[in-house]
Amino acid sequence: MKNRIQAPSQLVIRHADRFAGQPLLLVNAPDPEVAAELDVQATWNLHAGYAKRWQRGAGLHHFGELPPHSEATAALVWLPKEKPLTDYIVRALASVLPAGSTIWLVGENRSGIKSIHKVLPDCLEPAQKITSGNHSLLIATAVKQQTTFALESFLTHCELPQPGQEEPLHLASYPGVFAFPSIDAGSAMLLQHLPQWQRGKLLDFACGHGVLGAWLNRAGPELDVSYLDVSCMALAATRKTLEQNGLTGTLLAEEGLPSNLPRYDYVVSHPPFHTGLATDYKIGEQFLRDVHQHLTLSGELWLVANRFLPWPELLEKTFGTFDRIAEDNRFAVYRARLKSRDRKRH
Repeated sequence: MKNRIQAPSQLVIRHADRFAGQPLLLVNAPDPEVAAELDVQATWNLHAGYAKRWQRGAGLHHFGELPPHSEATAALVWLPKEKPLTDYIVRALASVLPAGSTIWLVGENRSGIKSIHKVLPDCLEPAQKITSGNHSLLIATAVKQQTTFALESFLTHCELPQPGQEEPLHLASYPGVFAFPSIDAGSAMLLQHLPQWQRGKLLDFACGHGVLGAWLNRAGPELDVSYLDVSCMALAATRKTLEQNGLTGTLLAEEGLPSNLPRYDYVVSHPPFHTGLATDYKIGEQFLRDVHQHLTLSGELWLVANRFLPWPELLEKTFGTFDRIAEDNRFAVYRARLKSRDRKRH
């Protein structure tokens, strides 16, 4: 099914003439359809799903925490919902674009774009409103002076005491990572109830900064842990978390569970239910429909979720039965186990 073009992209297409004659670096653009109207020199994708959409076409399409060097003389940024990530992106762009280069910012009205001019760094010129429509706004600024950029200057740290360990778990984070710069209450609750598995293959789905997998790997050093997330910033944070705790693991940049993933003995997750600003159950729903295909016989799924989410119905449909391990007024912890009849049924 063809994805509906998002409102900010529709605004860009309507006013494509404003970008005429400017070789562009597009940043986190969700809709490759805009390329038909623009001079796209390269894309910088922080979202694995967006990256895969762009890689189907020609050109330089980069997925990663640092911007690519290209022939672009201007940038067009789809505004993220996190203001610290916007600051990170524009500072990174000011390190690869020459002085005087235009940086366009486009976003939905509810994204905070109307006030983003208040938090733009000093290396940029004051922002100007260009046009609006499609419940979105397009503004422009420019690089006042080219700057140096260091990823490590955006790195934050926190420590999480872990029972049975002499040292706390060291967590790293970057702008744009879920619960930046610390740990969310749901994951903290899940940690209180997870078993201490000693061996087997484990997947931390929607890993964020890797807290679940790293916690379990410290308690079970022989575990083979994989960390999956759609965000390059999350995977960069996980890489640092593993490094700071003397751990290793496999990092996977994916939007959902690809069919070529192996089977795991354990899957742990605090599944997301937002895409950008929008409430989006599709990610969690697809995960719960597909996860049985990636569990070994008697493999276990452990997850935490807000109590209002409809995950219990999906767990029952997929696994037949499940256990509610714990709950409070906000979250619930669930466990489901794959049985032989479940594999046959699917």
